[in-house]
Amino acid sequence: MYSILHEKCPRCHTGNMFTNSPFSARFADMNKTCPHCGFDLVQEPSFYFGAMYVSYAVQVAVFVAVYLVLRFTIDPSTWTYVAWMIVGSIAVLPFNFRVSRVAWINMFVSYKKEAELQPSASH
Repeated sequence: MYSILHEKCPRCHTGNMFTNSPFSARFADMNKTCPHCGFDLVQEPSFYFGAMYVSYAVQVAVFVAVYLVLRFTIDPSTWTYVAWMIVGSIAVLPFNFRVSRVAWINMFVSYKKEAELQPSASH
């Protein structure tokens, strides 16, 4: 959970996975390797396609949250729900993208303590 919440390398929990802030226009830029342990963050071509499943789950949670807030506060028309769900989707886009990728790679890579890491290790 630590590396997911802090967007850190799943192997060492120290190096950043992304090069920029989530508030930057280039929020999607990832490091190719971990700046701390050298772990290959781009496992293979199309590896992060699976992150779409995580992204879908996050997006469903956003839709449900928006619906519940609107339903129990102002009970608006259908188009108001649609408009606010679009706004909510756009608002969480950078976070959704990043969390989905970090969560996906964490499903396949386990943490290794500093003592277990070798300087030349890439996996």
